[in-house]
Amino acid sequence: MKGERPVNGFTLIELVMLIVIIGIVALVAMPKVTTGSAVRLEAACQKIASDLRYTQEMALAQQVRFGISFDPVNEAYFVYRVTIATKSIDPQTRNNFDVSFVNLNEFKGIDISSTNFSNKVEFDSTGAPYDGNGIILSSQGVITLQAQAGAYSRTVRIEAKTGKVSVQ
Repeated sequence: MKGERPVNGFTLIELVMLIVIIGIVALVAMPKVTTGSAVRLEAACQKIASDLRYTQEMALAQQVRFGISFDPVNEAYFVYRVTIATKSIDPQTRNNFDVSFVNLNEFKGIDISSTNFSNKVEFDSTGAPYDGNGIILSSQGVITLQAQAGAYSRTVRIEAKTGKVSVQ
């Protein structure tokens, strides 16, 4: 026994235990791995939230009404100044501020499924939100987006009276 070297390696039981532990970790981590649709949905919500904030900031800066008109049928929206006939200019492209989820690859498959404010929201010179009929929002404005035919759903919310925008 004096001349024997220690045996290096793992026993079969140790290898089986390692595989079981890796399997448990994979099962716990699996739900946290998001799909491409979920990522695109989150990006679309953040884009709408950002554009709503921009619209509100423009109303505050220029002291006139700015608004966004949503078109859920065509998965699109545009920003306008004072009246719906006067489209705002996108500061990045220097073209009309039109966003179409159908034409943007990063938002393919994302649906603007509904709004609860007549598909149009405006901000006045103080940043307060109004619905499509020109009435100040008395309850939270909600824009619902979906991916994969409703498998994933997120909302962009506009607080009544303050106009604070959030994604949920």
